[in-house]
Amino acid sequence: MATIKILVSTELDELSAKVTKFAVDLSAQLGSSELILLNVIIPAKVEAFAATGDISTHEELSINQFNDELMKKHRMLVDIEAMKFTTEKVNIKPLVRFKDSHTDLNRIIESFDAGLLVFGSRDEHSYLSQIFNGDSDEKTRKVDYPTIVLKEDTRIKNINKIVVPLDVDEEDQSGLLKIAAFALALQARMNLLYVDVNGETTPDAAIEKMHNIAIEYKLSNYAISVVSSHKLEEGIKAFVRKTNPDMIAVLSQGKGKIKKFIFGNTMQDVIKEVDLPVFITKIN
Repeated sequence: MATIKILVSTELDELSAKVTKFAVDLSAQLGSSELILLNVIIPAKVEAFAATGDISTHEELSINQFNDELMKKHRMLVDIEAMKFTTEKVNIKPLVRFKDSHTDLNRIIESFDAGLLVFGSRDEHSYLSQIFNGDSDEKTRKVDYPTIVLKEDTRIKNINKIVVPLDVDEEDQSGLLKIAAFALALQARMNLLYVDVNGETTPDAAIEKMHNIAIEYKLSNYAISVVSSHKLEEGIKAFVRKTNPDMIAVLSQGKGKIKKFIFGNTMQDVIKEVDLPVFITKIN
């Protein structure tokens, strides 16, 4: 199968450096020889300068000069970071863009033939709110590519075991195709997990449904697990502590409890405790 090129979002800080190192290791594991290091900066506006009193005449010329210098500075910093983390196996291509109303991650990803976005998050709110910066439901529908989110304490280097929590009652599980393709590229094993919350579905029924899902989407190299818990997040945390996986993968769309989980703050609690990267993808 085709290799997966990664686009890494960097803020040129300590967390971003850890994310870049993770992405380089992941690229090597995927067999991809190049990744894109993207720094998005906010340009200065005439109104902002005028409001501070920093300039009073030739505003537009001064703003353009300021932004030119800002761009030069950030290009230099991204170049330095790219050189720092480039290896014999993975070359890093630095990129700086101004953010405006037309900034479109899909187009940036497509223009560099990338297939995966990786970035770090310290945000206390839900992961998808952080990723899509605003109305998560609306933004998710507009971003077509899988995303990996890392917390500051994540120390995973190689991805060999991926836990995939599922809502077995969802009609559309097609996002599993992207998770399966990613796992196959890594030669990693998926563990499909159902958390039975207060006896909603019997273990035998959940196992049968997950077997049917695996057959429908032609999954390979996977296991099936069912745990019981009074809360979804507690069941996932207990399973992670027991099995010690390298990543959690979830589908960002649907109508059931998995969607509520990843759009809410409970996911933050899980990842804060287990310190694992999270692979997020939408349904096809």
